[in-house]
Amino acid sequence: MARDFIKINQLAPQATLLRSYISAQRQAYNLGKQCQSIMTHLNDGTVWTDVETAFGIDAGKGQTVFDLVNGAVGSMEGAFTVSDAKTITEKVG
Repeated sequence: MARDFIKINQLAPQATLLRSYISAQRQAYNLGKQCQSIMTHLNDGTVWTDVETAFGIDAGKGQTVFDLVNGAVGSMEGAFTVSDAKTITEKVG
């Protein structure tokens, strides 16, 4: 297998900015996977009350938020081409 790791020169003027961006993306992915896992275990596909309660989501919006989390994670994994990662930052909070 070819070595595909790309090294960042720490002395470059914008190296810290790039490393911070990469770190934030990784942290967002890990948090998304954690939320997705918990939400998956708290619903049966029809009842979202436990998801809404656990995450402080308004009644009736649990599935919507789950779908955004699921879409955002899926997009980060390359499974979906959706804008949920952007949408969740604009609509939820």
